[in-house]
Amino acid sequence: MQYGMVSVLIPREYEETFRACAKSTMQDAANALQWNLYRGLCENLGQDIPLFNTLPCGSYPQYYTRPFIPRFSFGSHGHNLAFCNVKLIRNYFKTRTIKKALRKWCKSDTEEKTLFVYTISQPLLSAVAAVKREFPHLRVCAIVADLPNMSNLSSKQGRLLRLFSARKAKESYSLLSSVDAFVLLTRHMADYMQITQPFCVMEGIAPDAPSVEAQPKSEGMEGEKIILYTGTLHRKFGVLHLLEAFRKVSDLRARLVICGIGDSEAEIREASRQDSRIDFRGQLRREEVLALQKQATVLVNPRLNNEEFTKYSFPSKTMEYLASGVPVIAYKLDGIPDEYDAYLTYPKDDTVEALTSAIESVCSMDNQARQDLGTSGRNYVLTHKNALAQTKRILDFLGTL
Repeated sequence: MQYGMVSVLIPREYEETFRACAKSTMQDAANALQWNLYRGLCENLGQDIPLFNTLPCGSYPQYYTRPFIPRFSFGSHGHNLAFCNVKLIRNYFKTRTIKKALRKWCKSDTEEKTLFVYTISQPLLSAVAAVKREFPHLRVCAIVADLPNMSNLSSKQGRLLRLFSARKAKESYSLLSSVDAFVLLTRHMADYMQITQPFCVMEGIAPDAPSVEAQPKSEGMEGEKIILYTGTLHRKFGVLHLLEAFRKVSDLRARLVICGIGDSEAEIREASRQDSRIDFRGQLRREEVLALQKQATVLVNPRLNNEEFTKYSFPSKTMEYLASGVPVIAYKLDGIPDEYDAYLTYPKDDTVEALTSAIESVCSMDNQARQDLGTSGRNYVLTHKNALAQTKRILDFLGTL
């Protein structure tokens, strides 16, 4: 059996160029998950597998400064595929370049092949479906981290873009018959997509151990408590709920640090002007975010369980937060399995006061108790949710088919 993977990640050798050309946010969480998936698969299989990649850039000229994406090799088996990135026509060229690369791979020898496909976006699935018609014995496993119609939850998304996204999502769902098996982040995804194919659930992958080793706390005023949120700042993700809860924290030594970009930036900036304890830092590089997480007193994910999309997502920051070794406050979302209950601090209800109480409760713990709580969560995800363990689950699942 030969294995390959279709990805939408950022090659490390190209990251600086990508940052210089991008006019919008980088999807650091999706990028990290794909690299962890690829690394875990290669380690479990004992070989580097080919990686067929299209850059996850926005369209030219609105979101990216280059109209053409070059073809180049990266790593030992990575192939970044060239395509025309001009708005409205780029998906056609993406499909064509992926199809061409996969046809060549499938024709290379007669061995049976399994192809992992990250995301079920229309350009990728269109290419896979065409190749599958020509090579029906190709086994396709789709890894679904986000549902196509729920990948952009900004309240500032225009009507035309919403209509375009809805149309592309519908096309994606119509191509699901070309997939033989699925890896889903939550079990509810299977119901929403109405799939009949086999699937397994894998919430995500914890960052590898070297990136989450304990670091000394940054120096600040004596007894300072750092409450940290890192991630997308959309209203639907509860960041304004967190701001309101923090305003009710009476401890003057508490400081709320917020990192990211999204549709609620204006409100966050205004809150930071009104309360000097609020520190808004905008979007930071991933390595800076991970360093801040390890220096915090408590990490908060204020996403409430009051939106339909919470059934179909396992927030990547939950895994990332736990891996930091710092206590985590989060709401019990429908997409979070019960096995995480022992390692997360849940507010007792959805009120602002309940979140305030949870923050004050963790901040008032003695240092050892807080450290023990954070360490237990860290040990759990690093042991059971690391790249090797999670991708072994995927391969074991495929082995039963």
